[in-house]
Amino acid sequence: MIVEDERIVALHLRQQLTRLGYGRITVYSSGESALAAIMVDTPDLILMDIHIDGDIDGIETAAGVPGYLHVPVIYLSAYSEDQTLERAKRTHPYGYLIKPFAERELHAAIQMALQRRKVELALKHSEERLYLAMKAANMSCWEIDLNTRKIETTGPTGILYPDGNSSGVAINLDTFLERVVPEDYSSVKNAFEDAIGNGNFFDVVFRAKDSKQSVFWYRAQGKTFERTTQNPRRIIGVVQDATEQQVASARLRQASTVYETSQDGILILDSNLRITSANRSYASITGISINAALGQRPHILARKTFPLSFYRDMFKSLESRKHWQREISTQNADGDPIILMVQVIAVIDDNNGDISHYVAIISDRTAIRRAEEELQYLAHYDGLTGLPNRMLASDRLERALERASARGTHLACMFIDIDNFKTINDTMGHNAGDQLLIVVARRLKSLVTSTDTIARLGGDEFLLTAEDIKDRHAAADLANRLLRGLRVPVTIADREISISASIGISLFSERANNAQDLVRQADTAMYAAKNSGRNGFTFYQSAMTEDATHFMTRNQQLQRGLENGELVLFYQPQYSRNTGKISGVEALIRWNHPTEGLLGPGEIIPVAEQSGLINEIGQWVVEEACAQAMRWRDEGHPALKIAVNVSVRQLRSDDFVAIVRHALEMTKISPRQLEIEITESTIQNDTRIISRLHELRRLGISLAIDDFGTGFSCLGSIKSLPIERIKIDQSFVRGIPNDQDNTALTEAITALAAKLGLAVTVEGIEEKPQLDFINNLECTDFQGFYFSRPIPAAQVFELPEIAFHTS
Repeated sequence: MIVEDERIVALHLRQQLTRLGYGRITVYSSGESALAAIMVDTPDLILMDIHIDGDIDGIETAAGVPGYLHVPVIYLSAYSEDQTLERAKRTHPYGYLIKPFAERELHAAIQMALQRRKVELALKHSEERLYLAMKAANMSCWEIDLNTRKIETTGPTGILYPDGNSSGVAINLDTFLERVVPEDYSSVKNAFEDAIGNGNFFDVVFRAKDSKQSVFWYRAQGKTFERTTQNPRRIIGVVQDATEQQVASARLRQASTVYETSQDGILILDSNLRITSANRSYASITGISINAALGQRPHILARKTFPLSFYRDMFKSLESRKHWQREISTQNADGDPIILMVQVIAVIDDNNGDISHYVAIISDRTAIRRAEEELQYLAHYDGLTGLPNRMLASDRLERALERASARGTHLACMFIDIDNFKTINDTMGHNAGDQLLIVVARRLKSLVTSTDTIARLGGDEFLLTAEDIKDRHAAADLANRLLRGLRVPVTIADREISISASIGISLFSERANNAQDLVRQADTAMYAAKNSGRNGFTFYQSAMTEDATHFMTRNQQLQRGLENGELVLFYQPQYSRNTGKISGVEALIRWNHPTEGLLGPGEIIPVAEQSGLINEIGQWVVEEACAQAMRWRDEGHPALKIAVNVSVRQLRSDDFVAIVRHALEMTKISPRQLEIEITESTIQNDTRIISRLHELRRLGISLAIDDFGTGFSCLGSIKSLPIERIKIDQSFVRGIPNDQDNTALTEAITALAAKLGLAVTVEGIEEKPQLDFINNLECTDFQGFYFSRPIPAAQVFELPEIAFHTS
């Protein structure tokens, strides 16, 4: 390519080049057009005039030629001043001819430039191959000047220049050593010092950090070489990123560790399934030493161990899928039975595609299978008693129903619940309770036939499925036999315990058509037996389901009523015999039912007791009673004692005392304003409840025995309890003064209380003759419909005083 703006000069040059034998010649008069043409049709050489038309001169045009094209440029110019030469030199031209020049001079310059370009291209290709080879090896060549300690590199620079610096920028040896992790620094430093001091070759592997503090592995090699006397010594070598090699080596070590430490037996087998390598676990699992196993087939796969079809299937699978797996039952070297999961994998030779060897993995499943058998047992049998559990009992009942339906026979389902089992658990501990359940299970199993199923459903509940029962009489006889067998006392923890049970019975072909109905009906009948006094049995009746349904509905409604604020307290006044004024009130619960109106405690307490909701309702009653006392105080009314009835469940609750304490603290009322009423049957032989009463008394709360005289009171116990008041039950007041027994009992109770220094409140006064008689006894307070029915809190202080006259 000729770049010349003088047309005659350009034509003359073209003619000269043609005579010299150069074939394709293009001519351009401006730098812009020449650069555009170069990108389309790259020339082998450019003859460039410096002063040409256009916005850029020849030197700027030469500078614009892309370096990757490697096009030699020879300047042709009539000017040779220093400034022009300096500018031209910066573009690295292949020649500079001063016009005018001879034709042979031009030819020689062109030939030298083309030859130089040829050599440089060859060198470039050689360097490129070296660069790619070094890049493939993740390696850089380096030269370290031992005088300046500067490093110059050839090849990929990412190893020595983690921040992406070019190879033209030297780094310092000390800077490079600073990247070495502290653990490897000494070994690397010693290697370099030995090479510098003794001229030895060094080869060191170490870890170093990049600019992001990521750690990589490197391998550095080099040796010291002498230069001329004018130049210092130097180290020439290579540095290689060895991270992948180290990772591969680590993985190989890990694989070796896994091979040796794996809990599974691992075998390498040749093409004939003979062992070439075995790990220690194989020897441990099979009992065969590694030396004895080498060269032999695994004894678990040896011929004659299994039928021929076993081996046929194995080789067929290995041939088609290159994998075979199966759980086998066999024996170890000592003849003990073992269960193994065996996998054999065919390994393919990459060169010819044939099977080169096999890898066998042998897992000992013996313990797992035994555990599964135990779990299977536990899934169907009770772990404590060994009896069938609920799941197996349901399955057997279903099968028994199928047989009874096919034969047209009867079948009895009995739901058995141990009486007072919770008390035994609470007083003697759960270990004693478990021992009792084991005894009960053995006795029940001994009392039924082999065709019957006795199962434990959970807790103290058992279920009996009795087949071929002739009629209700036969079922009743069986239930009586069970009750008699259970009543025999048993000694547990050095204490003799009497056992009784409540049994509910449902019969197939009478009212139940499936297993669920039978169990549900027997369960319902069992609760009826408990409500009838325990230690007996009851047959299911349809009315029981209606009662149970009513209870369930009431329970749900009551739960909702408590959450929605439907419960309220009414208050029945208690009048002081001495002053005629209201001395206190008894808080009585009512329920504002959204559809049925105001309901009394008869629709609340039994349901709450049976469902366990009594604790929540009882807590609400205590808190609401205290809150009402606070409201009366804030309204300016005199302080009144409020009596609250507390159930056995509440007193047995561990947090009951804390609930009462919290209610008093929140309302700031005096503890003397709160009176806790308990029935006398609550305190008999229950040390925990008695302890609760003393805790309440220490809070300053008054304690009273409600319904006194109806619970076979132990007078000695009452004398030792922190009781301040007794309330004579209204059943004694009824019939006074005509009923001589009630009058005598009431006189005796009031006299006894006076001797013990206890206050007496007489409940249930409904008529004036009753009041006239009781008014002459040693009592302190009156309560009953004669004075007032339970009323809302707002009406209490509207009641008048009453004058009591004694004869």
